[in-house]
Amino acid sequence: MKFRVIEGGKAIETSPVTGPASIRDEAERRIRASGYDQWRVRSLATGAPIPNSIRYLKMQIDLVAEKLGQLNPIPHDFTDDKYWPAVGI
Repeated sequence: MKFRVIEGGKAIETSPVTGPASIRDEAERRIRASGYDQWRVRSLATGAPIPNSIRYLKMQIDLVAEKLGQLNPIPHDFTDDKYWPAVGI
C-alpha cells in the first residue's frame, strides 16, 4: 500500500477585524480582567462602594474605547497596551 501526501489549503492570513465592535470587545475584556464585575456585584449586594481605583480604571477604559472608535482609520494594533490605561491597583 502506497501513501501519498496531500497538501491541503494553506492558511490565508487575515488581518484582525478592526471596528467599534472589536474595540468594545477589547475594552470589555480589560474591564473583566480588572475585576470590576466582582466589585460591582459586591457593591450591589452589600452596599459597600466600589474602590475608586477600580471605578476610575473602568472610566478610563471606556473613554479610550470611545476615542479609538472615533479614529479614522482605526489603528490595526489597537489591542496594544500603549493605547490603554495601566492597571495600577
